[in-house]
Amino acid sequence: MANARFSRLPLAFANCRKIFWGCFASQEGSMVNSPPWPQWLRSEFDGMTSAGAALFVGAPLLVGVLLGWNRMVVGSHMSRPGSTLYWIGLIGIVWVAAIVGTRLVRALARRWRWRWQSWATAATGALLGIFLFYWPISAYRHFGHMWLPEESIAHAPPLPWPTLEYLPQLFANTLPGVLYWVAVTYLVERFFSLPRDAGQQSTALASAAGPAESTAAVTLSADAEPILRARLPANLDGEILALKAEDHYLRVYTAKGDTLMHYRFRDALHDLKELDGLQVHRSYWVRRSAIAQRFTENQNHFLRLSTDLKVPVSRSYLAMLDSLSHKAERVVGRPCA
Repeated sequence: MANARFSRLPLAFANCRKIFWGCFASQEGSMVNSPPWPQWLRSEFDGMTSAGAALFVGAPLLVGVLLGWNRMVVGSHMSRPGSTLYWIGLIGIVWVAAIVGTRLVRALARRWRWRWQSWATAATGALLGIFLFYWPISAYRHFGHMWLPEESIAHAPPLPWPTLEYLPQLFANTLPGVLYWVAVTYLVERFFSLPRDAGQQSTALASAAGPAESTAAVTLSADAEPILRARLPANLDGEILALKAEDHYLRVYTAKGDTLMHYRFRDALHDLKELDGLQVHRSYWVRRSAIAQRFTENQNHFLRLSTDLKVPVSRSYLAMLDSLSHKAERVVGRPCA
């Protein structure tokens, strides 16, 4: 029975590999003409601060060390260093499974325009990843138990087939890990992430605005704009005038109106290039040709677009606006409609 099970492992690994790369290739615009593995690394860590990357990598290591040093499951039959290495490896495989599953769910959510909260995406992705990586996890667990005495293995037999009857037990066993994954991803995205466009500004804007403003100016891609426009409702299709971040969703403004889609603001800024626009607020990007006026109201700074949309301007972006020449004149104290 055991030989029959493990004879299926190569096929299982091959299927996981197809799903793994298919997940990345399905994300619109982000994987076009780009090697998958470097892009995977960039897309996973590019938007994180150093503290966020440390948390993302250190979280599974911490759990692995704690479980291994206390020799959970393996007991006194395995040394503390051996138990620690075993648990770090096992938690690492589960962590990779959660990453792959979450990215697959995010890709599907973008394709089908599902409006899921980040915690729901992370939870569903973790469960999906554990299911997809069931056999690699089982094989690694069996490999670790080979170093234990037979009486110890009897208390931790190899994982059974992932039948429908066993799935509830599988998900119940992995529930603490899923909750831990959701908590870590939420903390990283909420408190330890930066806009992915930081440091990737255009040379023209950098020379006009100076190094201090280069982190604010953003250029979007003319090649990727049709991809983004293709996701708009037919009645709203038109030149993109502004983008607004709303949690993990993106509000897209055109001359015909606006709509909300499941697309993170920093991903939009990262994926699109060479469109003449700039970021004027932590949550706003505007097309320069759409700017009609710049004005202040109650000591707050705003832009008015050609569609009469009022866009706030953060103080950190004022110097960049002052150094750039806009078609619109500056109007002070004008009331907003």
